[in-house]
Amino acid sequence: MKMKKTVAAILAATMVMSTGITVCAAGSGSAAPIGVEKTEGSSGSSTTTAASAAKSSGAEISVAGSNVKTSVSGVYAAEKVQGVAVMNSLAEVRSKLNLSGSQTPYVMIFDTDTKKSSKAMDSINAAVTALGGGEIAATLNINLGAKEKGRFVSLSDGSVGMVVGLPKGVDTTKSISIICVRPGGKTTILEDTDTNPKTVTFELQAGLGTYAIVAQ
Repeated sequence: MKMKKTVAAILAATMVMSTGITVCAAGSGSAAPIGVEKTEGSSGSSTTTAASAAKSSGAEISVAGSNVKTSVSGVYAAEKVQGVAVMNSLAEVRSKLNLSGSQTPYVMIFDTDTKKSSKAMDSINAAVTALGGGEIAATLNINLGAKEKGRFVSLSDGSVGMVVGLPKGVDTTKSISIICVRPGGKTTILEDTDTNPKTVTFELQAGLGTYAIVAQ
């Protein structure tokens, strides 16, 4: 059964602080164009363009050695995992995100770390401690929204199924889960819903979040 639980009072101090998540897009209140990630505290000189990582809806992506068609177009720039794809059909995604007729779903996925998202990583580390420890295998900044008339539209409701190929070297005998930190510090644990030891599948929430893959 799919499990989603909020980490309890032990994380209260970290849940109220700003996360420092900084994946940006045009039309979402930032001057950065779609496909650009700003590091925390950046003046704009340390941006990473990801035009070469752009994928269209229906593109095949290698996820842990298997070709998977992702239904959502966007920037798939994560390199610390073995591929990322949205599992639901395009029609399902549109329905689950309550998109209007002129909107198309769009996702931006980047690797991140303490330097880029220090406050989010503080919340993630606190969650790992609260859960009794574990290894953080990879951490991603993901923004799931939509495009309308060429501009990015932020979303706040809905979710879609996402599969991520685990980084090489992860102990596949361990239990895998996802720690998600949203802007404002809300921290949630997402259970792996697939049976493939090489991948993790979870419900990606609409909007911006930092997602850590944890092996316990």
